[in-house]
Amino acid sequence: MRILFYLPVVTPWWFQSIIVPLIAKLAGAHEVHVLAPVPWKGTGLGPDEIEHCAHLPDIHWHIVNDESHPSMRTDATAREAIIDFVQSIAPDYVFCRSADLETVQSFPGKLRHITEGVADPLPLAKGSIHFTQAPFDHGLLPELDRLEIEKLHRMIEPYWPAIVHSAQLEDAQRQYFCEWADLPEGRKIIVLPLEYEHEENFFTIHRVGKTPNARLVEEVLNQIDDRFCLVLANHPLNELHVDNSALEAVVAANPKKARLLRCENPIDRHTTRHILREADGVMLGDSKVFSIAGFFGTPVLRRTRFKSGNWLNAYGDMASFLESVAGGTAKAPDQDAAKTWFAFHVANNLFCTAAAEMDGEDLLDRFDNPVNPARWERNFAHFVRDWRMAAPA
Repeated sequence: MRILFYLPVVTPWWFQSIIVPLIAKLAGAHEVHVLAPVPWKGTGLGPDEIEHCAHLPDIHWHIVNDESHPSMRTDATAREAIIDFVQSIAPDYVFCRSADLETVQSFPGKLRHITEGVADPLPLAKGSIHFTQAPFDHGLLPELDRLEIEKLHRMIEPYWPAIVHSAQLEDAQRQYFCEWADLPEGRKIIVLPLEYEHEENFFTIHRVGKTPNARLVEEVLNQIDDRFCLVLANHPLNELHVDNSALEAVVAANPKKARLLRCENPIDRHTTRHILREADGVMLGDSKVFSIAGFFGTPVLRRTRFKSGNWLNAYGDMASFLESVAGGTAKAPDQDAAKTWFAFHVANNLFCTAAAEMDGEDLLDRFDNPVNPARWERNFAHFVRDWRMAAPA
């Protein structure tokens, strides 16, 4: 088979930790091509990245270094030339890491976007990934028959009570957390998880709402009234790599209507998880926080260009969402279907780059058979290795 890795927005960490292990599972047995631009704004491939594959046989490198290379990440100005080149390679499979979603639609072969497999609060190992038809289709469930749903529930049920217990704070800790978060009395709590906005994250071009985060927060604050308090859960990488001063100024100017919470609270580093349990609603864009909202049954507003699982019961209109939250009638995610999705995600969707038993054949099966009950038990057994210590006796 002929395989293409199309990687305009791959970062050095992503390439070394995720892409190289994937290439290693395919090289030798298949013809592997890598198409990417030279480094720019923390993305692309240079000599250091290529050296990580020096031990692998017969990799065909296609590194773009002309003046158009920055545009490959979001809106390729040389789109037709790229498409023609990919057609000349004629890949059977395309592994994609790009924020330009239009160009890749014209590629031959079966194409999937490589995304993080994280599904908090499940304890999943680093290197857990998910191959999707669009990078921010969240919580999707296929049509499953009754026996398939029952099978998934039987698989996850022995671990579910322990997962629920470990995801929640004890009563005294919960009270302490709420005091630390300075949640106002008499107002509905709306959580807005902030997405990573370093220059290396080109996916923010797909946001519904203003950028950067400071402007997004201003926009939302102008749409809510004194019945609500907007609680902002910052992304951990924003705290490490981004200047948050403009965001902090917006919050300081709205002391009654806004709170900005750090990722690390006095108890642990799961601030977003804990505040979602206290929230009356959550406003999401393309954050993977949807899984926590689904887990706790927190009503969801999702402003996005991508698909959401029906079980999330996500609102698409802010006005109706706010009125429902204010009136205490907001639709919550379906909790039984949430359990089904978590089990399905682990059993069917996830792939672990570090797992020796997940080989190239298994990897390509994710493209050929996006839903494959034949792999469920084997896949589930791999990932629950990290859960066994927490599982009830």
